[in-house]
Amino acid sequence: MNRRDILKLMTFSTVVPNKLLNHMTTTNNFNYLILIELQGGNDGLNTVIPYANPLYYQYRPNIGIDKKLLIPLNEELALHPSLKELKEIYDSKELAIALGIGYEHPNRSHFRSIDIWNTASDSDEYIDRGWLAGTLNKLDTDIGGIVLGGDYGPLTLASNVIKVKNIDNYIRQAKGLEGNITFMGDNKALEHILNIELEIQESSKTLLENLTTDVEYYFPKSSFYNQMDIATRLVINEIKVPVIKLSLKGFDTHINQPQKHANLLKQLSEGLEIMRRNLIKVNKWSNVIIMTYSEFGRRVQENGSKGTDHGSASPHFIVGGGIRGSIYGEYPSLSKLDENGDLVYTTNFREIYQSILHKWLGESQKGDLFKF
Repeated sequence: MNRRDILKLMTFSTVVPNKLLNHMTTTNNFNYLILIELQGGNDGLNTVIPYANPLYYQYRPNIGIDKKLLIPLNEELALHPSLKELKEIYDSKELAIALGIGYEHPNRSHFRSIDIWNTASDSDEYIDRGWLAGTLNKLDTDIGGIVLGGDYGPLTLASNVIKVKNIDNYIRQAKGLEGNITFMGDNKALEHILNIELEIQESSKTLLENLTTDVEYYFPKSSFYNQMDIATRLVINEIKVPVIKLSLKGFDTHINQPQKHANLLKQLSEGLEIMRRNLIKVNKWSNVIIMTYSEFGRRVQENGSKGTDHGSASPHFIVGGGIRGSIYGEYPSLSKLDENGDLVYTTNFREIYQSILHKWLGESQKGDLFKF
């Protein structure tokens, strides 16, 4: 995939005439980036399946998905049966499937590989700051990001990010800080940090108290669906938070993968469709881009426990009313694996990051933000 192709992923919707775009209010033009971390290493080979390639079934005699159950995208690729809602979004040209996403010299450690994805570093490079931190620190918003699941990840060291598991508890705790914290001592630097933290708490409390409008279509009950519900309500209520980070746990499928993986993909697919319906209802869908990411894919060859071990490249989804949905890039070859028996990536993940920063979050087009 070349740079020009990847930029197409972020092409703004042309449904609304240009004249109307010029008269939109700031609120209507506010863009949201929703990140969904597929925690544990999603098996991309069983997510977007190269069913026409006989090597797929040779490598996976026990966990390969039956052709009769697949949801075909074209004559070569199909979606996992649990992703039926995503197929509907794809048919609406609102799902981009980016193939073969990875990086040079892949690391198969959960901790190190997700650190590479979070910071956009090279395999042998260690960076403290998340890839979104610099941009968020420059944006004119009270809160730059909200973490609803997992750790801070790409938002690490952004100065105005909050982490929320339960909205009501967060507001209650923030109210408890009001007037109850005073700084004793002459450490001006520490006093300054404390004051900034209190300002963030106060701003975020005020914002989150405005989540008054509920969703039209309700989410089922689970930790992930709860995150999706909060993220949806943030957008519906026009809470100006540019980045919202979620996490769906459980993708480290070494044992008995088929049912576990199916359940996880079902949550992802259903959650995205319910969010989509809610945001279309309030004319906010074109203001949202949702991107999945994971520390790595899985090994091509299944293991002896009806599972898969840590691998490398994997496809990812980019969803929203403001993108040009299609299949982008090249599926990695199943006949030319690397020395570890893994897929060789065909698109550097930093290309997608750079497109999002430029096209969606308004970073300058001057120069490359990442090395690749």
